Amino acid sequence: MKDNILKGSIVLLILLLFLISVTAVSSEDNNSNSNKDLNIMSLSKGGITIQYPSDWGNSKATSNYSIMAISKLDSIDAFGIGQVNINVEKKPIEGDFNTFVNDTYKSMQKDSSFQLVSSGAVSIGGQDAYEYVYTSTQGTGEKEHKAVWFEKGGQAYVIMYSAPISEFEDNLYVFDFVLSGIQIT
Repeated sequence: MKDNILKGSIVLLILLLFLISVTAVSSEDNNSNSNKDLNIMSLSKGGITIQYPSDWGNSKATSNYSIMAISKLDSIDAFGIGQVNINVEKKPIEGDFNTFVNDTYKSMQKDSSFQLVSSGAVSIGGQDAYEYVYTSTQGTGEKEHKAVWFEKGGQAYVIMYSAPISEFEDNLYVFDFVLSGIQIT
């Protein structure tokens, strides 16, 4: 009887190991197939060049200061505006850059639909910059935003990533990718 139990256990163990290996190989094939279809795209406007994955594309921006906007393709609505997007803006600076950026967020904090999460100094493309993370409640629901500000030629630039809170972390890697390869001329 012990031999039958031992043989049955060995067969069951071998079957279990086989199923695990088949599942792992299948999962790797699915992941590599989905990444094979992605290409790296490039967009240049207003002295900024960015690269982004091909499952993102041009979209309309809601800001008058926008020089370019890209969005996750499956998040773009009928009006051409992406719910998961990266927007690059350029604004003229009045006075000191640090004061300009800080005043922007001080005025936003007066609005109850705005909640500052964090802020601090960072570097982008070898330049000193400021990073702000905040949430806001808009007509489309609650969103999370990550904005990186820097100064160039008397202009304030901001690269801002926005997404519904439920999608923010899942797509943050694209914003990090865009920032890691940004070219500022």
